[in-house]
Amino acid sequence: MPRMQILNTTEEEQYDNPPIFDATQRKKSLTFSQSLLEIACELRTPDNQVGFLVACGYFKVTKKFFSSESFHLKDINYVSRQLNLGESYNYGSYSNRTRQRHEHLILEYFGIKRFDKDAEILLSQEAIKMVHDQLKPNLIFWRCVDFLNQQKIELPSSNFLTLLITDVLAEYKENLMQIINESLDYETKYLLDELFTQESTSKTSRYRLTLLKRISQSTKPAKVRERVLDVAYLAQLHDQLIPVISAMGLKHEGIKYYAGSVHKSKIFQLHQRSDEDRYIHTIAFIAHQYFRLQDNLIDVLLSVVRTFQNTVQREHKELCYEQGKSHNLKLSSFLDRLDDDVFDLIKQIRELSDDESMSDTHKISEIRLLLQVDNCNELENEKLEIENEMNAVELYKILEARSVRLQNRVSPILKTLDFQAESGAADLMDAIRYFKLNNGVIKINAPLKFLNDDQEAAVVINHKINPSLYKVFLFIHITSAIKAGTLNLNHSYKYRPLDDYIISKERWGKEKQQLIERQVSLSLLIVKLYCRNSTMYFMISTKELMKI
Repeated sequence: MPRMQILNTTEEEQYDNPPIFDATQRKKSLTFSQSLLEIACELRTPDNQVGFLVACGYFKVTKKFFSSESFHLKDINYVSRQLNLGESYNYGSYSNRTRQRHEHLILEYFGIKRFDKDAEILLSQEAIKMVHDQLKPNLIFWRCVDFLNQQKIELPSSNFLTLLITDVLAEYKENLMQIINESLDYETKYLLDELFTQESTSKTSRYRLTLLKRISQSTKPAKVRERVLDVAYLAQLHDQLIPVISAMGLKHEGIKYYAGSVHKSKIFQLHQRSDEDRYIHTIAFIAHQYFRLQDNLIDVLLSVVRTFQNTVQREHKELCYEQGKSHNLKLSSFLDRLDDDVFDLIKQIRELSDDESMSDTHKISEIRLLLQVDNCNELENEKLEIENEMNAVELYKILEARSVRLQNRVSPILKTLDFQAESGAADLMDAIRYFKLNNGVIKINAPLKFLNDDQEAAVVINHKINPSLYKVFLFIHITSAIKAGTLNLNHSYKYRPLDDYIISKERWGKEKQQLIERQVSLSLLIVKLYCRNSTMYFMISTKELMKI
């Protein structure tokens, strides 16, 4: 496999050449301890002394060695002044052989190990782990640098690290190709090859693979249905490829990595690859697009429901405002009627009852005459009309009226996607299963437990279910559950269960065991040092060591 380009030109130059210091950095990096200056002063010539200290300063910062030809003049002059060589000192040569001898002194002084064959094997093992975790080559490179720094090992050149990573990636890819040869049957290969054939013989026809690359963001029902059909098509391929994907051990990052080349490549470029290589990238592309399309449909669902709710709330507010003006007029008229027909009548009756010149019989006769004008029914009707307006369920009416528009976009998505629910969304999951099983047809036996009391009262009237309102509430509850993380997708990048984002139990168990072993080793070392210093030797149990 040819050397791949992991670092860009600028990054390579920065890595392979001595650092460029400003005044503050130069003072910090090229100021040395007395012991280091004493070592330098023991060297034979001023050139060797200056070269040794400059190499020390660079190594302290980068953990790397550089050729003397690449040393910066400002750094050379700064070090020469520390050695009191004078401003007129003319730096001569610092031979490579001398520099290589000095490198051993520098490594020993800083406690850093040489990058030798053992270090290369150790680094290769670490790179293999990172490749299996499907990290990007650039990230693997810098993590290798971090790993060597943690192990206190000298850093090699960028070319060496690039070749090592290239070899590890090539070996990993060969293993994948072997898995492909062993796992893919003739029928599956035929399905994969169909992606590279044109759907018709016309010049304007597209390859099926090319059509699957593009994912629309439109929320129009026709566009949503097209993506639903693509998801159904990819689901069949993905289900058939699950054993192969599992055998390949590709995680999400690896799937993205191999699928990326399919997105960037033309069909003829993919045809130029070997069959096994092409199948690796095609399988990753299928899984990648399957995940992306499901994420896209969930994004559409959330967006459409949010827009629906905002529109309904805005319309409801406008309706309430208009009804408020009408309500105020009716209330004002009702109060006027109360003044004329009730309060005024009560006032007249009180005046009659207080009139001492009239007999009781006469008072009763007059009061009866006043009460002959019966406006109670009219007042009662006005009162009921005002109360009905105050308790109106206009919001539910608006929801129901706009339900069909929402269903056209959301129902196909809900029928296609496979959800999985946390324990808190079990009732909602029952409703989703019912919806899919009955192809979106809502009957009296539809699950209602996911609804709150007010919603259930609005949906069920006279032992009948309002399907339009039921679906609206179902879509709104699904949206809330997705946002809360209690409703997830089985195959997704963005809407996976929370457990998929944390360290697996198996990996956590291994790392915990390794930590315990390191603690035990450290405890044993402490015990040995104690015994050696006190000339006492004793046995200590593992349980006791765990407590230290």
